[in-house]
Amino acid sequence: TYQYDDGISNITFGPPSSFAQFGDIDMLWGNYFFAEPGGMTIETIEFGLGELSPGGNVSVWVFNDPDNDADPTNAVPIFNLTTTAQDLGFDFNSVDITPTGVDGGFFVAIGHLAVLDNSGGSPDYPSPGRFDPDARADRSWFFYDSDIPENDLASSGFFTRMDGPQVPIPGAFAIRAIGVPAPSAAGMLALAGLAAVRRRR
Repeated sequence: TYQYDDGISNITFGPPSSFAQFGDIDMLWGNYFFAEPGGMTIETIEFGLGELSPGGNVSVWVFNDPDNDADPTNAVPIFNLTTTAQDLGFDFNSVDITPTGVDGGFFVAIGHLAVLDNSGGSPDYPSPGRFDPDARADRSWFFYDSDIPENDLASSGFFTRMDGPQVPIPGAFAIRAIGVPAPSAAGMLALAGLAAVRRRR
């Protein structure tokens, strides 16, 4: 399991009310991990959430980072799906994904459209991003835009690492990736050889 949180992810965040002039805000937040040597196959994504906009839909993303520099702004999406999720407090939503191979640096993120609510007389956004303020913050990132450009995160209207100067409380997101070691080339050849022997018999 790839994770930074300790299970006590007791702070949530969303766009600040100063963004109200832009209307609804697309959010993406996630953790950057390094795969174990030999690569991994990610099979499950777990994530904690705070308050969601109506509908509760989130998008689950896995990105590959070609330069492995712990910065996902040039990472390339290799998997995504949309699913319904909910605020479970300290518990995690768990989504089984299509097995996705990663090698080197990879970024696992959750996306949600934060719908502006003016019903209370002042602009307010939900706070879907749940994080652990006691965990390392230098591997967690978030992005805001009217429409997140997932194929070019660097062009998002706003983004920062969770230890950046604009972040009032640093921490790591409650997002985890669960996987198994990728099959080695030698192992694949051995399996192919065994299959060939069985066929000959």
